[in-house]
Amino acid sequence: MKNAGAVLSLAVAAAAYPSMGPYERVSRIFDRSVDLYADWPSYDQLPLNSSYPTKAAWGVWGADDQLGALNHITNDTILAASQTIQDGLAFPLNLRLDVPDPPSNAARKPLSHLYMPQDGYTDDVLVMNTQISTQFDGLRHYPYSTNNSVYTYQWYNDLIADYEDVIGPKPTEALGLQVSAEKGIAVRAVLFDFAGWMDATNQTFDPFTDFQINPGQLDEVADWQNMPEDWSQPGDMLIIRTGWVRQYNTLNITERALLRVQNWPYIGLEASDRTLRWLWEKKLSLIGADNPAVESSSFIAEIDGAMRNLHQVFIGGWGMSIVEFLYLEELVPAMHSRNRWNFFLTIQNLNVVSGIASPPNALAIL
Repeated sequence: MKNAGAVLSLAVAAAAYPSMGPYERVSRIFDRSVDLYADWPSYDQLPLNSSYPTKAAWGVWGADDQLGALNHITNDTILAASQTIQDGLAFPLNLRLDVPDPPSNAARKPLSHLYMPQDGYTDDVLVMNTQISTQFDGLRHYPYSTNNSVYTYQWYNDLIADYEDVIGPKPTEALGLQVSAEKGIAVRAVLFDFAGWMDATNQTFDPFTDFQINPGQLDEVADWQNMPEDWSQPGDMLIIRTGWVRQYNTLNITERALLRVQNWPYIGLEASDRTLRWLWEKKLSLIGADNPAVESSSFIAEIDGAMRNLHQVFIGGWGMSIVEFLYLEELVPAMHSRNRWNFFLTIQNLNVVSGIASPPNALAIL
């Protein structure tokens, strides 16, 4: 939010103009104890109701579901993921909380770290925007909207009536960060080292441009990494190394400040139906990257005939959280030296009721 006045005006507007709806509830019928994927819809069958937003997966996990793509994580997928632990090597995937410095978005204030000396002990106080540094975007962070209008906000599964339920004095708990925190996230993560592949094949690219990574290129990365054709398993987290953090680490203080002032573009996934189709079929629980948004800064594109971005479809549509600014620069060499492309990953979000986002506290174990 830009300022308190803006928050107030948005709250008033949201109260006066609730989000679009109501909708005729349509849900997939399945029995978790028998077949989690019974009657699983194809990408072309999304949404289940034509009144739902572009390619939304509302109702796929039930009309009242709040977990979204985290439903792909089960006891069995966690046990299977644990089998990827071979060497007992742990790699934290989190940037320091004050990196990037300054934050990439000028509207977001940097970390404030205060010390409180006491009699015989010392406390410290952290004040931070959860959209700085490495971050886990919860399902309240990014709704569908038309022209960024608060009047048309639509959250996952239509579980939030209007914006006041998110930012008002008495927010609801629906889709709050506590849902994912209390679920617990342990997955098999699959790394696509796009930057490494580009280097190895002598292709030039600049992570500080709106270079768009498409599924065809990711398939080539998979071949380069000697991944099997059926590399994905339900519950996987897909992680893409774009090279953004690597390049950021080469900048001096002045260049880092200019990066934000000049609003430099950034590399990332292409916003398109072919990207979404490629991802939906893999039944991913999460998606992440080392760049500012996972998707490219080009952002808006035509998806199923509407101008949308991947944030809208991922978070508002599929209930799939995004992890941004992952630190992969120590993990990747260790994986390549072992000819690895998957690993065990845990995420533990802050358990904040009605929360929006959190540092992921992401840990990779090889």
